[in-house]
Amino acid sequence: MTKENWSKRFEILRYLARRAVRGEGSPSVREVGGAVGFRSPQPAHKHLRKLEEAGYVEMEGVRSRGIRLTEKGWEAAGRAPLLGRVAAGRGIEAIEVRDEAFPLAAGLLVPRSGRGRFWLEARGDSMTGARIEEGDLLLVEENEDPPNGTVVVALLHGEKVTVKRIYREGEEVRLRPHNGKHRDIVVPAGEVRIQGEIIYVLHPPSR
Repeated sequence: MTKENWSKRFEILRYLARRAVRGEGSPSVREVGGAVGFRSPQPAHKHLRKLEEAGYVEMEGVRSRGIRLTEKGWEAAGRAPLLGRVAAGRGIEAIEVRDEAFPLAAGLLVPRSGRGRFWLEARGDSMTGARIEEGDLLLVEENEDPPNGTVVVALLHGEKVTVKRIYREGEEVRLRPHNGKHRDIVVPAGEVRIQGEIIYVLHPPSR
Protein backbone atom coordinates (compact mmCIF):
# COMPACT_ATOMS: atom_id res chain seq x y z
CA MET A 1 0.00 0.00 0.00
CA THR A 2 1.33 3.41 -0.92
CA LYS A 3 1.69 6.09 1.74
CA GLU A 4 -0.91 8.19 -0.10
CA ASN A 5 -3.46 5.35 -0.09
CA TRP A 6 -2.93 4.66 3.61
CA SER A 7 -3.26 8.37 4.40
CA LYS A 8 -6.65 8.46 2.68
CA ARG A 9 -7.79 5.23 4.35
CA PHE A 10 -6.67 6.50 7.73
CA GLU A 11 -8.73 9.63 7.05
CA ILE A 12 -11.74 7.40 6.35
CA LEU A 13 -11.21 5.48 9.60
CA ARG A 14 -11.02 8.72 11.58
CA TYR A 15 -14.21 9.96 9.91
CA LEU A 16 -16.07 6.76 10.79
CA ALA A 17 -14.79 6.98 14.37
CA ARG A 18 -15.89 10.62 14.71
CA ARG A 19 -19.41 9.75 13.54
CA ALA A 20 -19.61 6.86 15.97
CA VAL A 21 -18.34 8.95 18.89
CA ARG A 22 -20.93 11.64 18.08
CA GLY A 23 -23.69 9.03 17.86
CA GLU A 24 -24.41 9.89 14.23
CA GLY A 25 -24.61 6.30 13.03
CA SER A 26 -23.14 4.68 9.96
CA PRO A 27 -22.69 6.85 6.83
CA SER A 28 -23.34 5.97 3.21
CA VAL A 29 -20.45 5.37 0.83
CA ARG A 30 -21.25 8.70 -0.83
CA GLU A 31 -21.02 10.48 2.52
CA VAL A 32 -17.68 8.83 3.23
CA GLY A 33 -16.38 9.97 -0.15
CA GLY A 34 -17.57 13.53 0.37
CA ALA A 35 -16.02 13.68 3.84
CA VAL A 36 -12.56 12.78 2.56
CA GLY A 37 -12.64 14.87 -0.61
CA PHE A 38 -13.80 12.48 -3.35
CA ARG A 39 -16.18 13.84 -6.00
CA SER A 40 -17.86 10.49 -6.59
CA PRO A 41 -18.51 7.43 -4.39
CA GLN A 42 -16.41 5.04 -6.50
CA PRO A 43 -12.99 5.87 -4.98
CA ALA A 44 -14.50 5.75 -1.49
CA HIS A 45 -16.02 2.34 -2.20
CA LYS A 46 -12.67 1.05 -3.44
CA HIS A 47 -10.88 2.22 -0.29
CA LEU A 48 -13.63 0.82 1.94
CA ARG A 49 -13.36 -2.58 0.27
CA LYS A 50 -9.61 -2.57 0.86
CA LEU A 51 -10.19 -1.64 4.49
CA GLU A 52 -12.75 -4.42 4.76
CA GLU A 53 -10.34 -6.96 3.26
CA ALA A 54 -7.70 -5.88 5.79
CA GLY A 55 -10.16 -6.26 8.68
CA TYR A 56 -10.57 -2.57 9.59
CA VAL A 57 -14.26 -2.18 8.69
CA GLU A 58 -17.37 -4.27 8.13
CA MET A 59 -19.76 -3.49 5.29
CA GLU A 60 -23.29 -4.87 4.93
CA GLY A 61 -23.80 -3.69 1.37
CA VAL A 62 -22.69 -1.27 -1.31
CA ARG A 63 -25.63 1.14 -0.93
CA SER A 64 -26.57 0.61 2.70
CA ARG A 65 -25.43 2.54 5.75
CA GLY A 66 -23.91 -0.60 7.21
CA ILE A 67 -20.29 0.57 7.41
CA ARG A 68 -18.80 -0.07 10.85
CA LEU A 69 -15.34 -0.04 12.37
CA THR A 70 -14.04 -3.34 13.68
CA GLU A 71 -11.91 -3.57 16.81
CA LYS A 72 -8.86 -3.37 14.56
CA GLY A 73 -10.34 -0.29 12.88
CA TRP A 74 -10.92 1.45 16.21
CA GLU A 75 -7.35 0.69 17.23
CA ALA A 76 -6.02 2.17 13.98
CA ALA A 77 -8.27 5.24 14.26
CA GLY A 78 -7.08 5.82 17.79
CA ARG A 79 -3.57 6.75 16.81
CA ALA A 80 -2.04 10.21 16.55
CA PRO A 81 1.29 11.20 15.00
CA LEU A 82 4.26 12.36 17.04
CA LEU A 83 5.11 15.58 15.24
CA GLY A 84 8.24 16.56 17.09
CA ARG A 85 9.70 18.02 20.26
CA VAL A 86 8.41 21.24 21.74
CA ALA A 87 10.13 23.42 24.31
CA ALA A 88 8.62 24.05 27.71
CA GLY A 89 11.12 26.91 27.80
CA ARG A 90 12.08 29.79 25.53
CA GLY A 91 11.32 27.90 22.35
CA ILE A 92 12.88 25.44 19.92
CA GLU A 93 12.79 25.09 16.17
CA ALA A 94 9.39 24.74 14.54
CA ILE A 95 7.74 21.33 14.54
CA GLU A 96 9.22 18.69 12.29
CA VAL A 97 7.07 15.72 11.27
CA ARG A 98 8.28 12.31 12.44
CA ASP A 99 7.17 8.84 11.40
CA GLU A 100 5.94 7.71 14.80
CA ALA A 101 2.48 7.24 16.26
CA PHE A 102 1.12 6.43 19.67
CA PRO A 103 -2.15 4.65 20.46
CA LEU A 104 -4.68 5.81 23.02
CA ALA A 105 -8.40 5.36 23.51
CA ALA A 106 -10.11 6.24 20.24
CA GLY A 107 -12.65 8.37 22.10
CA LEU A 108 -9.77 10.60 23.22
CA LEU A 109 -8.01 10.78 19.87
CA VAL A 110 -11.18 11.22 17.83
CA PRO A 111 -12.99 14.16 19.49
CA ARG A 112 -16.56 15.25 18.91
CA SER A 113 -15.20 18.58 17.68
CA GLY A 114 -13.67 16.85 14.66
CA ARG A 115 -10.40 18.75 15.17
CA GLY A 116 -7.10 17.05 14.50
CA ARG A 117 -4.96 15.85 17.39
CA PHE A 118 -1.25 15.03 17.54
CA TRP A 119 1.49 14.25 20.04
CA LEU A 120 4.45 16.43 20.95
CA GLU A 121 7.36 15.54 23.21
CA ALA A 122 8.14 18.16 25.86
CA ARG A 123 11.61 19.59 26.39
CA GLY A 124 12.67 21.97 29.18
CA ASP A 125 11.36 22.84 32.65
CA SER A 126 9.35 26.06 32.34
CA MET A 127 5.98 24.28 32.80
CA THR A 128 6.77 22.03 35.76
CA GLY A 129 4.16 23.85 37.86
CA ALA A 130 1.55 22.62 35.37
CA ARG A 131 2.96 19.06 35.67
CA ILE A 132 4.61 19.19 32.23
CA GLU A 133 8.18 17.97 32.45
CA GLU A 134 11.07 16.87 30.26
CA GLY A 135 10.14 13.84 28.17
CA ASP A 136 6.37 14.04 28.71
CA LEU A 137 4.13 13.38 25.71
CA LEU A 138 1.60 16.14 25.14
CA LEU A 139 -1.63 15.44 23.27
CA VAL A 140 -2.50 18.61 21.35
CA GLU A 141 -5.85 19.47 19.80
CA GLU A 142 -5.66 21.88 16.89
CA ASN A 143 -7.26 25.17 17.93
CA GLU A 144 -6.09 28.60 16.79
CA ASP A 145 -8.29 30.53 19.23
CA PRO A 146 -8.44 28.84 22.66
CA PRO A 147 -9.66 30.87 25.67
CA ASN A 148 -7.31 32.85 27.88
CA GLY A 149 -5.60 30.74 30.52
CA THR A 150 -5.32 27.69 28.26
CA VAL A 151 -2.00 25.83 28.02
CA VAL A 152 -1.10 26.04 24.34
CA VAL A 153 1.52 25.22 21.75
CA ALA A 154 2.60 28.56 20.26
CA LEU A 155 4.70 29.25 17.17
CA LEU A 156 6.74 32.43 17.66
CA HIS A 157 7.91 34.55 14.73
CA GLY A 158 7.25 31.57 12.44
CA GLU A 159 10.35 29.81 13.79
CA LYS A 160 10.20 28.80 17.46
CA VAL A 161 7.66 26.57 19.17
CA THR A 162 6.93 26.67 22.88
CA VAL A 163 4.37 25.48 25.44
CA LYS A 164 2.92 28.18 27.71
CA ARG A 165 -0.33 29.43 29.21
CA ILE A 166 -1.83 32.08 26.94
CA TYR A 167 -3.27 35.49 27.86
CA ARG A 168 -4.34 38.00 25.20
CA GLU A 169 -3.75 41.61 26.22
CA GLY A 170 -5.03 43.95 23.53
CA GLU A 171 -2.59 43.88 20.63
CA GLU A 172 -0.14 41.67 22.52
CA VAL A 173 -0.05 38.07 23.65
CA ARG A 174 1.46 37.00 26.95
CA LEU A 175 2.80 33.45 27.18
CA ARG A 176 3.23 32.57 30.83
CA PRO A 177 5.44 29.74 32.17
CA HIS A 178 4.76 27.71 35.32
CA ASN A 179 8.22 27.97 36.83
CA GLY A 180 9.57 30.97 38.75
CA LYS A 181 12.93 30.66 37.02
CA HIS A 182 11.38 31.63 33.67
CA ARG A 183 9.91 34.95 32.57
CA ASP A 184 6.73 35.65 30.65
CA ILE A 185 7.07 35.97 26.89
CA VAL A 186 5.19 39.02 25.58
CA VAL A 187 4.96 39.44 21.81
CA PRO A 188 2.77 41.34 19.33
CA ALA A 189 -0.30 39.29 18.44
CA GLY A 190 0.78 39.18 14.81
CA GLU A 191 4.02 37.40 15.70
CA VAL A 192 2.48 34.39 17.42
CA ARG A 193 0.36 31.60 15.99
CA ILE A 194 -1.45 29.21 18.31
CA GLN A 195 -1.18 25.69 16.92
CA GLY A 196 -3.32 23.99 19.52
CA GLU A 197 -4.16 23.44 23.17
CA ILE A 198 -2.77 20.74 25.46
CA ILE A 199 -5.58 18.40 26.45
CA TYR A 200 -3.67 15.44 27.89
CA VAL A 201 -0.22 14.85 29.35
CA LEU A 202 1.33 11.40 29.34
CA HIS A 203 4.15 10.99 31.86
CA PRO A 204 6.89 8.35 31.51
CA PRO A 205 6.18 5.34 33.78
CA SER A 206 9.35 6.04 35.79
CA ARG A 207 7.71 9.16 37.35
